[in-house]
Amino acid sequence: MHVSNVEKKDTTYKIDSVPGESPVDESPSDRAPEKLFPNNPEPTSSKEVIHDAPEVVETWLSQSHRPHSPFSEDETVVSGFQPLEFDEKGAPIASRRESGLPQEQQPRTCGLPRRHFVAVVILIWVILIAIGLGVGLGVGLKKKEDSAPPNYFVEPYCVDNPDYCIGGTLGSNYYTTNGTFNGSGIALATEFWNHQERKIMTVYFQHWTGDIRSIQLTPKGEWIGGGKSEVIVTDAKNATPISIVSYALNGTAQWHLFYIDKHNFVRQKQNTNSTNIWQDGPLSALNLTAYNAPNVGLQACWYGNYYGDSDASIFPTHDGNNNNTIPFNADTHGMHLWYPSDETTFQQYGWYEGQNQWVNQHSWTNMNAHAGVGCYSWGPGSTTYAMMVNKDDTAEIWWKDTDSNRTSTPEHPVNTWVNATGYAINGVHPSTSLGYTEYWYAQMADGTVMGHDIKWEAENTTAVRENLFRVGGARGPVVGIKGTHMSVTAVADYSGGTSLYVFYQTRGDDLSVFTRDIKGGQWTQGELPIPDE
Repeated sequence: MHVSNVEKKDTTYKIDSVPGESPVDESPSDRAPEKLFPNNPEPTSSKEVIHDAPEVVETWLSQSHRPHSPFSEDETVVSGFQPLEFDEKGAPIASRRESGLPQEQQPRTCGLPRRHFVAVVILIWVILIAIGLGVGLGVGLKKKEDSAPPNYFVEPYCVDNPDYCIGGTLGSNYYTTNGTFNGSGIALATEFWNHQERKIMTVYFQHWTGDIRSIQLTPKGEWIGGGKSEVIVTDAKNATPISIVSYALNGTAQWHLFYIDKHNFVRQKQNTNSTNIWQDGPLSALNLTAYNAPNVGLQACWYGNYYGDSDASIFPTHDGNNNNTIPFNADTHGMHLWYPSDETTFQQYGWYEGQNQWVNQHSWTNMNAHAGVGCYSWGPGSTTYAMMVNKDDTAEIWWKDTDSNRTSTPEHPVNTWVNATGYAINGVHPSTSLGYTEYWYAQMADGTVMGHDIKWEAENTTAVRENLFRVGGARGPVVGIKGTHMSVTAVADYSGGTSLYVFYQTRGDDLSVFTRDIKGGQWTQGELPIPDE
């Protein structure tokens, strides 16, 4: 048998290569731990299986079934074997196995790991809340300690002149939403001569809605009206002063209402029992402009005998007796009106029955236009009186004798207004209202209302000081809101006596009434039932 000397070659792993290139051995054996880490002196465990041939690699370890790691997408193999380190004696050093590959990077914000950044933000937020609570508590305690009022709107003029303001002009929270307007004008007309209507008096006021309305007192002591059906005007300015003059001539009852409208014009409305319709009076056509301020004075007064009717004889005089000395005289009845043209001046206009228009009669200078005006012109004789407040908050009395048949002297001039220096009221409130019937009333600086017993004697006018009193109730004097409007009268009772009536505001949404016997005694206090609608 011929044996060939040709050497046989194992071609099991022979791979034809491109000429000029060395074949690349892709055998898994090159990826064995010993080959991946040639410096590792630790021998391979006998339990580790080295697959040298591709055809015997388990299918679950193939690339398509191998679990993905963060570094598996670029074909990099992560091995679980780590090289050992040795000390100088050759003994292995136990160490934590670490991969030589870069560690996975955590997301960072502002240079900090995200979870650290979130923790810092939460900490800052908690600190800010704590600081805010501390500051808020401190400010709250400070406000409570100082009793600081809420920050409501105040009219610019009233910031520097609070004594000349009233109601909502001192703070928008003071505007009322029921009852009367805060700072309402108040006027009344006793109508004992009005037998057909059978009413004791009618009170005129400003409703919280701004309307001027009326409410009546019946002989039974009941107040009726004050609702929408009793509206007289709807164009009044806030806190307008109101004045009323009523009388009867030739069997016809007449009412003349005066007020200031929203454009600061002085207006007159008039009515009679034959028409029962409120119409513009002749004064409105003049468009007299009143001084523009939140609280001002205005007063109309009957000139001559009290109501121009012989029934005025039953009206009590200063001493409480019936007024039998006043005969009806058609030649002397008429009206006077005072209104403020600037801060220190009142203009006086006059009208007489039969005239078509009002005429200017006098200018009163160096007066306080924020205060009211009082008058007394229905007493016996030819002398009439007016009361005003000067710039020093003193209420003065002025008199004028209209008897042209009398010889004028320096001590007693005729047809000239003269200051009665024998008596004055010092220390009144700068915006006090003034009124007179039997007693002269004024609001003092402390808010109380005082009555003064006056002896009317022209240049010798004085007061009975021991008869001074303060208006109030069972518990003593009752303070009115500062600058309240006021109206007063005296009414003969069916029992034969006479009662004083004083009206003013004590809260702002009320219309309070105080009554007392003319000779003295206890005051009683009540409130008129003003509808909210």
